Amino acid sequence: MEELLIQNEWWEKEEISKEKALPYKRKIFGEIRDIFLGYRSILVLTGLRRVGKTVLIHQLIEELLKRGVDPKHILYFSFDKLVEEPIEILKAYQRITKIDWRNERVYLFLDEIQKLQDWSSKIKLLYDTLPNLKICISGSASLMVEREAIGNLAGRYFGLEIMPLSLQEFAELYYEEKMDSLELHKFKIDAIFNDYIERPFPEIVKWKSKEKVQEYIRSLVIEKVLGSDIPEVFKRVNISLLKSLAEIFLRNTGIVLNIEDLSKDFHVHKLTLKDHLYYLEFGKLIKIVKNYRPSIMAESRKMPKVYAFHPSLSKAYFAELDKGRMYENLIMNMLKLNNYFRERDKEIDFLKRNREMIPIEVKAKTNVKIKELRNLIWFLKKFEFRKGLVIYEGEKRKEKINNMEIDFIPIKEILF
Repeated sequence: MEELLIQNEWWEKEEISKEKALPYKRKIFGEIRDIFLGYRSILVLTGLRRVGKTVLIHQLIEELLKRGVDPKHILYFSFDKLVEEPIEILKAYQRITKIDWRNERVYLFLDEIQKLQDWSSKIKLLYDTLPNLKICISGSASLMVEREAIGNLAGRYFGLEIMPLSLQEFAELYYEEKMDSLELHKFKIDAIFNDYIERPFPEIVKWKSKEKVQEYIRSLVIEKVLGSDIPEVFKRVNISLLKSLAEIFLRNTGIVLNIEDLSKDFHVHKLTLKDHLYYLEFGKLIKIVKNYRPSIMAESRKMPKVYAFHPSLSKAYFAELDKGRMYENLIMNMLKLNNYFRERDKEIDFLKRNREMIPIEVKAKTNVKIKELRNLIWFLKKFEFRKGLVIYEGEKRKEKINNMEIDFIPIKEILF
């Protein structure tokens, strides 16, 4: 198979090109390397298009080569342009390299796995019957990959989601220097903060033209998901409805979702609408944030909010976004937040649910007074929580109110 020779240049050159394994390594690379080399489990990488999953795979291949692994024992295949059955790929690989993959150690990398029908069952079969294979897979259609991994690969995999760049990663790529301290490099980081919001994708960090940045995100991220990823996986997709919903949610990031009203506006059944919302979440274009209630049933009935997965997706179409909503969107994405709280006229931007519940308010201003935090203080008292968090543009500080403590954290520190 000629495609294999093209995709595996190291079989002949015994090295991988710097264009594929770029020199800058994202912070998550160390975790990826340690999991892949330290455990037998399948490594599953997911994330939005263009965040750098394929580069991370090629950097992992480069690491294997540096450690002395025979280049012919490393097999990479992307399903992006050609879909073949894994067994057929392995057979073609053996014909070319003469490596007996049934008995020899082989490092197998399969990219854009979601394009392979019933992929999780096929990967499970390889894992269960061929313990000599070390398997890493990646997929852009993250929700589907995650769902199938949970369903069919339970106990057999580690999953990592590759996010858009952090502020630190963006700054290091932009200035081509190490930046371990936000305070030390404050002026440089302030200078590129707005650029970071608009283009948190590794490939376009240094692009100057806003028009080209917008076109890149529209054509290679959003339109690829809407026109290719979703229709290839789901059979009954109304592309027109999908695009209209995407436009509404990207334009109005943080909007409260009213299924009844939307179904009337679009003259579609509520179930059809819910399916298409799932498709948009599946493609990492939107994120649904639920109104928290202790009961799962009650939570599901309360109107959720819909955010763009990242505000850069909104700014690819709509240059002017409300700064407060944009900051909320950034924090939701960076902290992977799934809940907000609203009860009558009281609302909390987000709830961070770990061992304890932490209410979070996001403010697009440098000075926030205690009297502006009535809802946060009310929430802490109502549920008897002791700590709240305000993320804003000002300085780091703490405020104590009775037995409660409110931390004020600069937004750039969270994003860094």
